Amino acid sequence: MHDFERIQTYVEDNVPAYLLVRLDTTPTSEWLAISYVPDTAKVRDKMLYASTQSALKKALGDSRFKDSIFATSKDDLTPDSYAAHLQHMAAPKPRSAREAEMENIRMAEREAGTNTYEGMRVKRSHVAGAMGLKWAQDAEDAVKSLKDADSSESSFVLLSVDPEAEELILAKTSKGVTPKEVASSIFTDAPSFTLYSWPHLNNGEETTSVVLIYTCPPTSLIKQKMVYSAQVNMLVHTAKGWGVPIARRTEISDPQEINDEFLMQELGHSPEASSTSASAGRTAFAKPRGPPRRK
Repeated sequence: MHDFERIQTYVEDNVPAYLLVRLDTTPTSEWLAISYVPDTAKVRDKMLYASTQSALKKALGDSRFKDSIFATSKDDLTPDSYAAHLQHMAAPKPRSAREAEMENIRMAEREAGTNTYEGMRVKRSHVAGAMGLKWAQDAEDAVKSLKDADSSESSFVLLSVDPEAEELILAKTSKGVTPKEVASSIFTDAPSFTLYSWPHLNNGEETTSVVLIYTCPPTSLIKQKMVYSAQVNMLVHTAKGWGVPIARRTEISDPQEINDEFLMQELGHSPEASSTSASAGRTAFAKPRGPPRRK
């Protein structure tokens, strides 16, 4: 590009022109197309050059041109101006706040997906091709216990992820807890997994349902969201493989959403069919009678 400045000698101050510049001397040379239209040019000339630029490049072969620039004065035809143009083209494109957030999510996803080989101790899930985390022994035992849970007593297991050890760990476990007590036991500042074996009545019949609740508060870090959401399918797959009959899985952002009515709706049961206090005093909607038939 040492002779780029000589281009100025081929143009006039007020007359538009097309300039074709060969960027190298190899057999497969690449070309630069310059559309030179001075601000002081006649309006008719400006319109003529603006309407024929694409046709010229197409006629000569678009693949020949590595780049193209638009110049409005001789000052735009200097080595420094072209270098500034190349620097601008190589610079990262401006991003909106949403695009920046999506890029951070993709980076967190790539980091979360970076795993080193740890032998057969790593449990892999073939659901959606996800990599399953290791299980702490007490967490595994707590989940397996739900398979033979007493149908007359509820069981609650809360799991969380240890990012350093890259494993699912047992955070809490208890028996005989109500849905409201479950809600008050779940973390409100970090994601978690809850498995709740809940004995209840449905249409007058006693039944026990195991519900998996993935809680992800809005204040959770992006990396936490990516790690936990990637483990939901793995957790369901693994628990069912151990014989735990998960009837329903759901996702919430606020643990206070959990109560008797919420669980009945998630299980597809009628809230009025539950014998719990949450549904006490409710009356079924009575459909109004239609008008009498005409005789």
